[in-house]
Amino acid sequence: MTSDNIIDTSKPSAGRIYDYLLGGHHNFEVDRLAAERVSVALPFAPKFVRLQRWCLQDLAVELTAQRGYDIIIDFASGLPTNDHLHHVVPDGTTVIYSDYDPIVVEYAREILADTPNTHFFQSDARRPEELLDRPAVQEILAGRRNVALIYWGIAAFLSDDDLLHAVRALYEWSGPKSCWAFQAQGGDVNMDAPSIQRVREIYASMGNPLYLRSMNHVHQLIHPWRSDEPGFVSLLDWHSLEQHTLTVEDRIALGEAGGGYGAYLVK
Repeated sequence: MTSDNIIDTSKPSAGRIYDYLLGGHHNFEVDRLAAERVSVALPFAPKFVRLQRWCLQDLAVELTAQRGYDIIIDFASGLPTNDHLHHVVPDGTTVIYSDYDPIVVEYAREILADTPNTHFFQSDARRPEELLDRPAVQEILAGRRNVALIYWGIAAFLSDDDLLHAVRALYEWSGPKSCWAFQAQGGDVNMDAPSIQRVREIYASMGNPLYLRSMNHVHQLIHPWRSDEPGFVSLLDWHSLEQHTLTVEDRIALGEAGGGYGAYLVK
């Protein structure tokens, strides 16, 4: 990720492209044009970003209602629109959102005005310790470190070095009973598929290169975290979508997983 196109609204931003593909309105013409280029290259892209968001809602329920966490810290959150975490979690759950884009942060704080137990900070997911060690966040947490952590829809924008740093920083900071919901975005996609190559070219030209990895590589990078049962689950299975959601061309490019996998990582 680069900072050049974060504040400069004349350049497309990966986060605002994501917002547009979700059907949002907090984006600019340059973002919409780039999003259309992505959709032409990979027609499944709009469905994929919605699938990511649906799965995010699923894990919000799992982390709170099933696993009992009442604090969720979400990195690279994007805009907290009406399909995000705080609309799904039980009352009384503390949600800490963050994003690198100051424009997203400004809009997000307007959206969340007067929303109880929900906070939004500007922070870079490549250096999670900067958010976690911030005095305002420490005051919210009141010393608690057995919390739920989320990296969803961000891993493909982190280099190996950045992801390794985040893995170690979160492992060192978090308590022994913490859980990290992690999406291996783009795991095991077909790197040779023309549609994938074209999408990577588009993002690279924006200064937001995509780091797509094999699942074997992902497992190496997330160590010493380990995946809880049932391990990494394809996004289609995570949200119980039928395989016919994918066209033949989608399967060639994205594989049967629908463009990635998700898992609950524990110590």
